[in-house]
Amino acid sequence: MKNQNNILGDKNLNVQKKLDELQTKYKTTPEILGDLCSQNDPTNPEKLEKMGGSKGVAKAVQTNLQNGLPNQDLKNNLDERKFFFGENRFKEPEFKGFWGLFKDTFDDPTLKILIVSAIVSLILGVTVEDPKTGWIEGTAILIAVLIVSFVTAINDYQKEMQFRELNKIKDNITCTVIREKLNGNSDVEGEKLAISIHDIVVGDIIYLQTGSKVPADGILFYSSELKTNESAMTGETKEINKLPEEDCWMMSGTEVTQGEGKFIVTAVGKHSQWGKIMEKAKSKEDMNTPLQDKLEIMADQIGKLGLYSALLTVVVLLIKWGFKLYGRINDGQNFEFHDLVEITDAIIIGITIVVVAVPEGLPLAVTISLAYSMKKMMQDNNLVRKLESCETMGNVTTICSDKTGTLTKNEMNVVEGYFFGTKFDTQPDINNLNKKYSEILIKNISLNSKAYLHYDESKQKNKIIGSQTEGALLLLLKDKWNEDFESIRKKHENEDSIVKLISFSSKRKRMSTIIKEDNENYLVFTNGASEIILNKCSHFINDDQEDILDGQIKEDFLKGIHEMASNGLRTLCLTYRRVDSKKCDEKWLENADEIEKDLTLLSIVGIKDPVREEVPKAVRESQNAGVTVRMVTGDNIETAKHIAKECGILTEDGIAIEGFTFRKMEIEEKKKVIPNLQVLARSSPQDKYDLVTLLKEMGEVVSVTGDGTNDAPALNQAHVGLSMGITGTDVAKEASDIVILDDNFKSIVLAIMWGRSVYDNIRKFLQFQLTVNVVALVTSFLAAVSGQGIPLKAVQLLWVNLIMDTLAALALGTEPPTKDLLNRLPYKKSSSLLNGIMKRNIAAQSVFQLIVLFIILQFGGNFFGLDPLVDEDKLHLDCIVFNTFVLMQVFNEINCRKINDEANIFKGILNNFIFCGIWVGIILIQVLVVEFGGSFFSTVHLNAFEWGVSAFLGLLSIPLGFLFRLIPAKSD
Repeated sequence: MKNQNNILGDKNLNVQKKLDELQTKYKTTPEILGDLCSQNDPTNPEKLEKMGGSKGVAKAVQTNLQNGLPNQDLKNNLDERKFFFGENRFKEPEFKGFWGLFKDTFDDPTLKILIVSAIVSLILGVTVEDPKTGWIEGTAILIAVLIVSFVTAINDYQKEMQFRELNKIKDNITCTVIREKLNGNSDVEGEKLAISIHDIVVGDIIYLQTGSKVPADGILFYSSELKTNESAMTGETKEINKLPEEDCWMMSGTEVTQGEGKFIVTAVGKHSQWGKIMEKAKSKEDMNTPLQDKLEIMADQIGKLGLYSALLTVVVLLIKWGFKLYGRINDGQNFEFHDLVEITDAIIIGITIVVVAVPEGLPLAVTISLAYSMKKMMQDNNLVRKLESCETMGNVTTICSDKTGTLTKNEMNVVEGYFFGTKFDTQPDINNLNKKYSEILIKNISLNSKAYLHYDESKQKNKIIGSQTEGALLLLLKDKWNEDFESIRKKHENEDSIVKLISFSSKRKRMSTIIKEDNENYLVFTNGASEIILNKCSHFINDDQEDILDGQIKEDFLKGIHEMASNGLRTLCLTYRRVDSKKCDEKWLENADEIEKDLTLLSIVGIKDPVREEVPKAVRESQNAGVTVRMVTGDNIETAKHIAKECGILTEDGIAIEGFTFRKMEIEEKKKVIPNLQVLARSSPQDKYDLVTLLKEMGEVVSVTGDGTNDAPALNQAHVGLSMGITGTDVAKEASDIVILDDNFKSIVLAIMWGRSVYDNIRKFLQFQLTVNVVALVTSFLAAVSGQGIPLKAVQLLWVNLIMDTLAALALGTEPPTKDLLNRLPYKKSSSLLNGIMKRNIAAQSVFQLIVLFIILQFGGNFFGLDPLVDEDKLHLDCIVFNTFVLMQVFNEINCRKINDEANIFKGILNNFIFCGIWVGIILIQVLVVEFGGSFFSTVHLNAFEWGVSAFLGLLSIPLGFLFRLIPAKSD
């Protein structure tokens, strides 16, 4: 122990020594840097000024505002910073662990009563009955209770671990950092890299743009029209203008609503403002899903029925005991302690009936099914952020889908277009274009863009980071024209010649950049939606000169735009304007309409984004499943119609309109159009929101996709909001219920399948459990009333309870989805959990099982050569009843795999290894219970004939199930 303490002491000394060395190296501490961005602290400006502003902070944490962290020995550098300043992770809510969950299972009052009754039975059995065997029943019940609690704790533990694993994935979003390039050239700006927010360290330079979530605290040193929403921290929803010289404090957890900026990270994890709040916040319990609420109500009703049945059974047993005792006393016999044992046995039977009747397995089945489905949906590129969306997705009746990236591949390339007035059917050679205007066009593409390229070594090609549309133009520059857009950007940044950036928005459909050309002129570059930008043009470049854009020429260009759009191409206008610097005062710079007028057309490009091969089939599957697919896009209506037809969305009787037209309609007029509306083009986020709202009012269950910050209201408004994992902004992901990790429409169809599978799996389990409940309750009650004694003993019923509440929930709750789920319509909101088919199956199987059990009880003695009046033979007969009862449940579990009238109940059974494993496992355990349970389980050895009869009667439920399906019954 002394040596161990010495080792620990030495280790602590080494850690402290390392911390002291790093504090000397960085000349600051995590606490000091963490306080720089503290809320409502009027001394923040003084603290920052004392450190020398953003440059002083950069010097203290040894980073470069231009290049980011040095590339030399980067791994050790990052590890060192994580050790000293902390990691960008937050402390997880406390987890009770397995034994804590095991302890919680004993909070169930029914189990407590059962334990007390078992202890009383144990004491009476040892003191009043035969001490050699009297202890068995009480001990058996206690052990059975421990097993049930143990299995419940295992289920809870696995569920908790799965949800924690999914939360880690859910919280692991990416951000853009600037770090020094591999060549280490200090004259070249650092490389922009997309990394996990967990890999950010103090000293990193973070690049923000519209839709980004601020991943850590820091000091802003560059911004362009940057605005943030800090409501997550302050509670105020108004947008905050962020400027390096004024409000430069960036706080983790806030969101960028407009513009772009760069800041240096000063605090991560627990040292950040968000981290400090998280430290104080208490974890809250997960909310129930709607299906769980429905099932808990049903479980409560079934439990009450079980309670009344148990009370009635106990009352009948006590009345019989009373009459029996009264007769003995009349015969001159005295009251004996043995009579107390009979009372205890009656109470134990009653409590055990309650334990069996209370269907704790219903909420458990939902939990298991949801947890299993969430994990499997991850493999199908669906990250479920909210549990209830998993089940709601199965009842979706309409999907409002984006076009780009969801229906198409989001692999954009310029394939044709007009360059300086001449139409090219392929990408033109830069050498064949006018040099003077080519230089202007190259500047336009380089500077009027926020996208950038990253070379993918594995694929040996450039990968677009940011807007794919802007990236397509950069690929034209880099790959076709061999132009270095990064050097152009760097040159203008160094010269400080970029005057203003006007960001793209889905409302304006354009973006602009203003630069100083020389002392006398400014250049305005404006790019955007072709028909909108063309109407703002007064001139165009005609080969080597600037000509007036008159009516006929504009018509020719509009015709060309229409032709390209009709071929499914996204068209984009690239323009410029030269403005006298004397006119460019502050008032002019704030007026976008004044800036973006009298433009000169440079080029109209046609960008191809091919439809994903799997989408047309996925759209057909959705339509066959009763789900209407609508395309809601910001693209040109001709482009949208072409792609919609290619996908199978737009039909002959379908309607395609533009957002402008939709906005002008009255609400009643919109409601008349919506049933046949299949394409909404040139739409704004408000159009999408209005469409979702109206669809909900019309009784539809709506799912909507979105990737932009402005899509957040529509994502929140929909029953299920689907954000895009690749192109989606952090704000959109936060507002969504499910993140489509591959941005693929096919993944949305898989989400529908999984949602329907969850709902159907719960119904399968419900059908199984109610059959067991009915048979167990009726058998126990009628046997007690008939005076034959209850054939199902307490420990046996607890084993049945284990089969029902845990093993069956796991087996039926993990049935994988099949394509057959897409061959039916969505369930209505008002649909009952129990449809007519299920009620018929439960009633028919229950009647069959009850008839079998009572035939065995009444005539089994003669059939098997047993005398029920002899205790040993009665035990033997009861064992056959118990064995037959369990085997009927086991075979009926296969019947319960189908909740419709499908004849082939074995279809796909081998695809569910969990079901097969549990089904075989139950049979094997049942064999062990019967053959080796002995006094513990109140069982005896059964011969081959008795096993054969039990198995045959159990197996009989399958062909009878087929016949029962021929009885007409209503589905949903």
